[in-house]
Amino acid sequence: MPDDLPLWIQQHRWAVGHRLRALRHERGLTQIQLGTLTGIDSKTISRIENGRHPTSIDQIARLARALDVPSHRLFHDGP
Repeated sequence: MPDDLPLWIQQHRWAVGHRLRALRHERGLTQIQLGTLTGIDSKTISRIENGRHPTSIDQIARLARALDVPSHRLFHDGP
């Protein structure tokens, strides 16, 4: 992760990662299982959950679909 990354971007990455981890746990999935469902490497899922990966909209869409939630749930808590 670049040292010059603005704090506000890092905060968004942490928030998305936190929500991803919470949703994954709610569904009783491991990172490996979620990776299998999405085609995203489990190490990449770990990096997303820890706020260390610049997540693409394609990855967000795959994750949301596998977790059976609208994509916006990875950005905002609630319905």
